[in-house]
Amino acid sequence: MKRPLNIVAGENIPYLQEAFEGLGNLSILPGRAITSADLQNTQILLIRSITPVDEKLLRGTPVEFVGSASAGTDHMDTAYLQSHNIEYASASGSNANSVAEYVMAALLLLGKQRGFQLKGKTIGIVGVGNIGKLVKAKTEALDMRPVLNDPPLAETGQIDSRSLEETLNCDVVTLHTPLTTDGPYPTYHLLNEHTFKWLQPSAIFINAARGEVVDTSSLLKAITHRQIGPTIIDVWEHEPDIDWDLFQAVTLGTPHIAGHSLDGKANGTFMIYAALCRHLNIAPIWNPTRSLPPPTVPSVEITASPQPDQEQIREIITNIYDIQADYRRMQALLTAPVEERPTLFDALRKNYPIRREFHQSTVMFSKGRSRLQQILRGLGFQNMREEI
Repeated sequence: MKRPLNIVAGENIPYLQEAFEGLGNLSILPGRAITSADLQNTQILLIRSITPVDEKLLRGTPVEFVGSASAGTDHMDTAYLQSHNIEYASASGSNANSVAEYVMAALLLLGKQRGFQLKGKTIGIVGVGNIGKLVKAKTEALDMRPVLNDPPLAETGQIDSRSLEETLNCDVVTLHTPLTTDGPYPTYHLLNEHTFKWLQPSAIFINAARGEVVDTSSLLKAITHRQIGPTIIDVWEHEPDIDWDLFQAVTLGTPHIAGHSLDGKANGTFMIYAALCRHLNIAPIWNPTRSLPPPTVPSVEITASPQPDQEQIREIITNIYDIQADYRRMQALLTAPVEERPTLFDALRKNYPIRREFHQSTVMFSKGRSRLQQILRGLGFQNMREEI
């Protein structure tokens, strides 16, 4: 008789029981606390990006499949996995729309706070994969002018990739690269003391990629010496033990939650569930669309003037996703002792409130708003209704 599978999973993966309990014996543990001892009788390991997967963790265990419900793979030693015939899967693209919506919410908030228009501004997008492509489309909906940098993608002829120097010399710079340390185009500390000099002193700088793509000390120096303008940081070096001086220097800081929409997280769970089903040669049964709750903001009604403006768009988005609330929650950690903050940082991610993506909410408005509809569709809204 074949023994049942034993599955160990990180606790931050949503819908674990619904998706995986029928596939084996499921044990749920804190992601940062999973050790080799936990895997001595485990065939399946499911994690998010906070769990490093390498020889130290896996050697001497019967693990045969690793699924990461997050987009990147920099936390997994894929060479080790391949050399030991351990199948692995990630959730590339699962939270891409969530991150792109985070970028738009941040830019519109800054426009309100600083009194500027996004229309006509250049935006340098460093990394044009799943997220970068969506950021490009959404910023174009607001009549921004994207400048793209992605050397590996440029080699395929898919994009017109500009030099890093030209891309960083834009009104807005946003990072969406994977974290790599080798190969022809490593991204570790891609933004450093030298490359920060290519940014304009007024440039808006956003990092929602990986913390280690940016050298912390160089970023802090650029901010304090006013070499760059408003700074929005969602990812940090050495999470959860981040540099709190940097947090207090940035314009808006959040605890690595840009991709934490419930839709994105559920997508990630489904992608590794489907990959595991393929590994086990069984048909998938669970579907997250049957598990997700209705949106917390089912509809937004627009009563402003017929000509859409940036502030009107910001109000619609803020009704659905208030990015300042994420910033305030992280600011509250400053009242705690420094040694307690890493645990509290992780708790903000684990207990992140339900956030649905824009397309889940219906926008209702009066007739004759075709331009508004066009902009909203470009930002990813799908449900719009004209009221008589």
